[in-house]
Amino acid sequence: MNCKNCNHTLDDNAQFCENCGAKVVKSKINFKDLVTLFIDDIFGLDSRFFRTLKTMSIQPNKVLSEYLSGVRKRYVNPFAFFAIAAGLSLIVYKYFEEDFLKVNSEFNKESIAELNETASMNIAEFKDLPEKKLSKLQQKKQMASLQLKFMDGYMNFTLNYYNIVMFLFLPFYALLSKWTYPKPHNFGEHIIMNSYIMGFTTFVSLILFGFAIVIHPKFYNISILFNILFYLFVFGKLYNKSLWQSFLKLLKFLIALLLVFIVIAITGGLLAFFYSKLV
Repeated sequence: MNCKNCNHTLDDNAQFCENCGAKVVKSKINFKDLVTLFIDDIFGLDSRFFRTLKTMSIQPNKVLSEYLSGVRKRYVNPFAFFAIAAGLSLIVYKYFEEDFLKVNSEFNKESIAELNETASMNIAEFKDLPEKKLSKLQQKKQMASLQLKFMDGYMNFTLNYYNIVMFLFLPFYALLSKWTYPKPHNFGEHIIMNSYIMGFTTFVSLILFGFAIVIHPKFYNISILFNILFYLFVFGKLYNKSLWQSFLKLLKFLIALLLVFIVIAITGGLLAFFYSKLV
């Protein structure tokens, strides 16, 4: 008997080909086979996926180190793992759209309320003020309206294109982790590592989102803390760093992240300001 995939000679009782690893199929396709094919080949959710998910939950550094060292068949492709997490998130968040928007508004509830108050204020009530102060109030109201529109637009874009947003963030996080841990891995390997890490944290965020819907919206806030601690744990184990060394590295990572967000916020504020001058 020969393997139908590589034509290697097999024993009569062989279950798998020792040359290419393919499963030896002797029977006709039944309903169970159809279900297995549909799950494995269409969605890619074969045993490697669940093995990857399980190992990422208990030994994430093992998945990263083994995959980077050449152990590829044991774990699902990192991009497929990440894509499944991002795709599933898109479906869930879109289905629970109102809950998604409500949960995310809890992050800056006070500032949103303040912006709404500023954007809805009646300038006519301040007609006795000097013209210069009235002009400043008008600009403040316009800026608040623009900020609210920007925030709504961002949330709606994220809701409709969550998977795309996630993939756009992937090289960005890989660049920061490469800057934090420059050796021995290159940028491409950091892409791989962050694919697994972001994929797993996305699955955890989905679980916390469920708790946020059922119990309280603030449960979703825990996902931020979990992401930070998970990065701390994974890279600490992967690079054999002590808790203090890992904390310093994480601090370096977070400072860089904060600086980037400050630049983005300032840029967005300036664009909104100049736009208000034009309208």
